[in-house]
Amino acid sequence: MLSFICLFSVLMSLKLNQKTRTLISRAKVARLATVDQKLYPYVVPVVFVFHENSFFIPLDEKTKTVNPKNLKRVKNIEKNPNVTLLIDKYQNDWKKLFFLMIHGKAKVIDGKNGKIMDKIHKLLVSKYPQYKKIGIGNSCIKIEPTKVRFWSNSQKIIQKNSDNF
Repeated sequence: MLSFICLFSVLMSLKLNQKTRTLISRAKVARLATVDQKLYPYVVPVVFVFHENSFFIPLDEKTKTVNPKNLKRVKNIEKNPNVTLLIDKYQNDWKKLFFLMIHGKAKVIDGKNGKIMDKIHKLLVSKYPQYKKIGIGNSCIKIEPTKVRFWSNSQKIIQKNSDNF
């Protein structure tokens, strides 16, 4: 029988331990969930960085069918800022499965927030070298976490810094 470990923590000032921060920093992709006007969930894969207790998702210059400010995720956030960001790792060895589910409030920030945007751009280029060739854009989604749920199928993932990403 599989044993499951489930940890919950409500965050006031997002005091994540170093192990959780390591999992976040090593993750290359997450899933962003928003809700549209008809209350249908809308989930997309995203890249992100974590800085000063917030997550930042670029509205970059990868090929899109609409202007980044008209993306469905952006329109959904404008109407309802409640979002969920899921960072997970699937492995064939199920003892290595885990996820972080981050609930938070999202908003779009742009070039008017110059200092923070400069820092976010540098962090994104460092984490994703592809951005040296593709424009990062002038705006991003900022998520301020309100609650984080961590689940792991192995005590080892909790006890040590994981290199699974």
